[in-house]
Amino acid sequence: MSNLIRTDLPKKRKRGESTVFRLKTFGETGHPAELNQLSFRDNLGKLLEFGHFESSGLMGSWSFQLEVHRHPNPLYVLLFVVEEPIEASLNLRCNHCQYVGWGNHMICNKKYHFVIPSKETMAAFLKLEGGILVSPEKESLSHLVELQGHVLHGFFHSNGFGHLLSINGIESGSDLTGHQVMELWDRLCSGLKARKIGLNDASHKKGMELRLLHGVAKGEPWFGRWGYRFGSGTYGVTQKIYEKALESVRNVPLCLLNHHLTSLNRETPILLSRYQTLSTEPLITLSDLFMFMLHLHSRLPRDNYMNNSRNQIISIDSTNCRWSQKRIQMAIKVVIESLKRVECRWISRQEVRDAARNYIGDTGLLDFVLKSLGNQVVGNYLVRRSLNPVKKVLEYCLEDISNLLPSSNHELTTLQNQYQMGKTTTTTNGHNKITRGQVMKDLVYFYKHILMDYKGVLGPIGILNQIGMASRAILDAKYFIKEYHYIRDTLMKTIQLDGGGKLGIFCTIAWKSHHHNNDIKMPPQECIVVNKNATMSEVYREAERVFREIYWELRDVVVDNQREMAPWVDEMALNGNKGLVLDGNVGVMMNIEVMKYYDDEDSKKKDKRIECECGAKEEDGERMVCCDICEVWQHTRCVGVQHNEEVPRIFLCQSCDQHLIPLSFLP
Repeated sequence: MSNLIRTDLPKKRKRGESTVFRLKTFGETGHPAELNQLSFRDNLGKLLEFGHFESSGLMGSWSFQLEVHRHPNPLYVLLFVVEEPIEASLNLRCNHCQYVGWGNHMICNKKYHFVIPSKETMAAFLKLEGGILVSPEKESLSHLVELQGHVLHGFFHSNGFGHLLSINGIESGSDLTGHQVMELWDRLCSGLKARKIGLNDASHKKGMELRLLHGVAKGEPWFGRWGYRFGSGTYGVTQKIYEKALESVRNVPLCLLNHHLTSLNRETPILLSRYQTLSTEPLITLSDLFMFMLHLHSRLPRDNYMNNSRNQIISIDSTNCRWSQKRIQMAIKVVIESLKRVECRWISRQEVRDAARNYIGDTGLLDFVLKSLGNQVVGNYLVRRSLNPVKKVLEYCLEDISNLLPSSNHELTTLQNQYQMGKTTTTTNGHNKITRGQVMKDLVYFYKHILMDYKGVLGPIGILNQIGMASRAILDAKYFIKEYHYIRDTLMKTIQLDGGGKLGIFCTIAWKSHHHNNDIKMPPQECIVVNKNATMSEVYREAERVFREIYWELRDVVVDNQREMAPWVDEMALNGNKGLVLDGNVGVMMNIEVMKYYDDEDSKKKDKRIECECGAKEEDGERMVCCDICEVWQHTRCVGVQHNEEVPRIFLCQSCDQHLIPLSFLP
């Protein structure tokens, strides 16, 4: 069990007592814990006091039941917090830290995984034995954090640095939107006072990489809305290269692009002119085009919200079926009424079919309608369809979305009437309109044929070839970081606590690493709490305890309080063997001795020479191949090995291949 939980504090609730927290406010101060500005450790401990402790042993786990909404039907999700001690980790070093640029950080004692399982991952984690759900205590918690496809999975190191590993929204079958999941994660990071959070941006939609799509449209990735900025790139991409690539693509004039495209592809210029006509403002650059299309797509209703009428039934294409549109509409009405009668409960496909057969005898027609209605809007309702992960059957549910629909359709009608060209959906009165699905389809087309398919469609012609190269650089910028400034804002200060009876001292320690060319190693500052009249010896002992608790490498740390003290300098540098102690309301930095040094696994990794032609000198998470002669590692992509090809069993780099002297006696 975690030593973050203080046993001297009164219990917030009895063991086994079911407490529900609101998803919308969970993680804010007071919801549920009163958090402070002092340290990540203290805040995490306070939060976990409100969780239900699920298991003990090597890996502890706490769970929180979060209420998403109460109406029309209550919806809850489970948030698990899993404590992973270093003894349970497969690797001492964190690869995520290495890739995001924190490879020089010290090894922490623990990780804290925050997981909201999806229906699929929860079903894989739990087992059914004779219809009885087995308790998670009988499962391996390491299996839960290793599963892929969670609605949310992020973790924190015990020093407050962390990583967001995955989020999955409604399109992946989640009951939460991607924005809801990110808002929850951001509140947790803010409330707990995390230091920095890194992520590998692999978000995509309809085959489009969102870091490229939103980068071109808005100048930042999708995660940029929550403050994530460039951290590190792959294949040698630096922040300067990334920013230059964004600028060059975003500022491409559409008139120049249209001029080059006219002789290469007829459809793309036509589509460009359609959206130029549809926009009330002139679209001058490529950024303007993608920004307008994203904005238009977000404001249009679902495709099945037809002809400016909330109560109109969905229109299903009947050109490839044997039933008339009139019979299809009648069958849709029957299915909707059948779902209404069960009061928005989830029921199986067979139950819906059986209820509708009382009015529609043609089972083939019913099968066709049920297949077409999945996750579609009909009037004021959304017909939801999902696969039950336990029963393995399709289930349907009717959700009232009348409060989400626009109160006035005047603006939508105006937009639709302006769309007079190209791909349109023709209504019975002959007017043309644009749909949400058509905007998305055109967005995918532009993404593919302007940003990505530059070799096949656009050709190597000046600015068009530059778009392709810049897009590749943007895609190679995968690692983004958000920095939380709570610790930095209180840098090296002493705070009075408990009415002045105690002091919160922000301090750090420093020592020379004999395994790294005598480099000075100094972890981020931590807040230690001591009595107001504490001696320096007590301060040192408390600092030892705190840093031992956080860092595996400092498990035997001893603060040397006998050395001569020197005055404070702004550069926080060490002067020979002298430590620095701050007086007054500033803070403390101390020299230490490490009685037993750790096995430096990182020094072995340093022996791995990486010298790729792209300029990379460190591992970035991309596939590499090693030369069998010089043992230098390079990216497979940079040496011409495609992603779908296996790494050669024997590989020679270009330098070794050129200098290889052929043996004359070999045939």
